[in-house]
Amino acid sequence: MNLTPGQAHEAYVGPPSEPVDVAAFVKTASKLQDGSEGQCPLPVYSQSADALSAEMTRMWSTLSEDEQERIKNECCVDDLRTTLEETIVNPVLMGHVTRTHESTVHAIYETAEPSSRKKRKRTTLADPEEEHSDVAALRAELDATQLKCWPLTVHAASFIRPPRQPDHNTLLQVKKLGSAQAQPRDAVIHVTVYNRQSWGQRVLSRTSQHVLLSSQTLGDLYAAIPCCSKDLPIEIREGTGRISGYKEDTREEDMVLDMNAGAVMCVEGVLYGQGEVTDEYPEKVMAIASLLPEGKRPIVDKGPPMNVTKLSSLTLRLHEPYWVLHAGSCEHFFAITNIRTRHPSDPASGYPLTIQITPPLLDFCRVCTKVPAMYSIVGDIRLGESPYLICRPCWRWMGDPKDDSGVLVVPLPKYEQGWLSEGSN
Repeated sequence: MNLTPGQAHEAYVGPPSEPVDVAAFVKTASKLQDGSEGQCPLPVYSQSADALSAEMTRMWSTLSEDEQERIKNECCVDDLRTTLEETIVNPVLMGHVTRTHESTVHAIYETAEPSSRKKRKRTTLADPEEEHSDVAALRAELDATQLKCWPLTVHAASFIRPPRQPDHNTLLQVKKLGSAQAQPRDAVIHVTVYNRQSWGQRVLSRTSQHVLLSSQTLGDLYAAIPCCSKDLPIEIREGTGRISGYKEDTREEDMVLDMNAGAVMCVEGVLYGQGEVTDEYPEKVMAIASLLPEGKRPIVDKGPPMNVTKLSSLTLRLHEPYWVLHAGSCEHFFAITNIRTRHPSDPASGYPLTIQITPPLLDFCRVCTKVPAMYSIVGDIRLGESPYLICRPCWRWMGDPKDDSGVLVVPLPKYEQGWLSEGSN
């Protein structure tokens, strides 16, 4: 499949970094903060001048007043912050900035993609002579910017796009999925989860972002990944094995992160299963890999269970896509995007955290076309097609079929596991 430059840019994960030993990283950061005989303690995060070491304070005091003032002026960003805040709160200025940006992007697109297609409506700007005095002053200030990277050229077309679904976030605040307490020497690990696009298996799309502690396990990460395969309804089977229905109103103990369905995570060529007696995912993956041609055969080994494998025991590469398989054939990819020490403003508990979830694209009811569908009806001749997506009120108004021997009412995923957590608002 041929990808456009924009699609290729979105689907790209990497390039990977050099291997990072998480335990060695934590140990090195701790040594810097604690100091040694030959080196003073180095605070990783200094919230104010009072947090600096005595040695740094002494070195600052030895500078002359002119040198101190020069350094303060060089590092000060108050003028940029003031201009930004004044522009955002002023509708006239913000409107001018928005229209100017849209006009610039439109001009870049029209230049970079010449074609015979119908041109998009161009954003019109007010005549400079008719501009508000504040707008004229802001425009003159922006035009006088000395940054060489400030003007957008035609080469920026590959990096400009309209907002897409993964750019949105269903969360209004950080969601705490657990109760783990952060320790003083814990590292904070940011993880981004990707799924394949249904219309292009080579294209990945971001589905969620999470934050874990280095003292947590791969099992904690797996439990945090939102997936509708964890919300599948329980099948009701007859004695012959035929599916006669589905159990919709599941109890809390029934929704236990599909632990019985099996799962495997592949990190740096090591397969981590769930450690259950019936867990055969790592063995099956190794068996399938052995059937591939030798040139395409990955080298994988079976590791310990994911629930006992701490992130601090791993050697990871940033932006390297790792693999998750569960619920039969449901795949996810995740990449480590950041490894750092804890900041004083980071939450003290509640890990793992979910900081972003891409809104799922829901199918609407085909009767009213106004609300998302709740059921998939299979085998009902009244609906004209099978399966048929319908919402709860419309299905209730349809009434029960006269001959329901072959009709199945399949509840659609509710997006609960990973989207919701106990005690969440």
